[in-house]
Amino acid sequence: MEIVKVENLNKIYGTNENKVIALDDINFSIDKGDFVVILGASGSGKSTLLHLLGGVDRPTKGKVHIDGVDIFSLNDDELAIFRRKNVGLIYQFFNLIPILNVAENISLPADLDKRNIDKKEMDNLLNMVGLEKRKDHLPSQLSGGQEQRVAIARALVNKPALILADEPTGNLDSNTTKEILELFKMCNEKYNQTLVIITHNLEVAKIAKRIIKLKDGKIISDERK
Repeated sequence: MEIVKVENLNKIYGTNENKVIALDDINFSIDKGDFVVILGASGSGKSTLLHLLGGVDRPTKGKVHIDGVDIFSLNDDELAIFRRKNVGLIYQFFNLIPILNVAENISLPADLDKRNIDKKEMDNLLNMVGLEKRKDHLPSQLSGGQEQRVAIARALVNKPALILADEPTGNLDSNTTKEILELFKMCNEKYNQTLVIITHNLEVAKIAKRIIKLKDGKIISDERK
């Protein structure tokens, strides 16, 4: 079942001599339960693509459908609500709230929707990411790998249609990177979570089922392993 459909997606910054074509007529789809890496060097357009897939930015032209919804037909308020409920975003620098503990950071998207997380649901998330003994710790009391685990659990709390991760291991050492990648793999294989990871790292790309390569804002290859 198709969960993401991208049609004729373009993003242009600036005008005239300052015009930069970040994405140039991108088309692809992603099935539910797939694990995709979008691979490219700096300036290839991969982060721009992630922001459009997540509804964080709007395209110059084109459409993105997530779970059957044309997300750019929504107004800004509707899009923010849709994104919070249907898209889990994970960033390189974690973006945790420093005054909230682990459990509070994880539950934040649900709290914004005025949905209570019961103890069993929170315990399941904490166990999944291996932080059951750290739930009362603040981000400043965690390692980088633990902070990223919190960010992953937070992205999963609303059971989103899609998880998007932007260089999620870029700020981690090699051993921690392996642990986080194994966690992503487990989320995909055990829980059938649809994942899209943006990266320039070939080692990260190896764990995916499908690799889409970008260069100069265009897809140059789309291969399934």
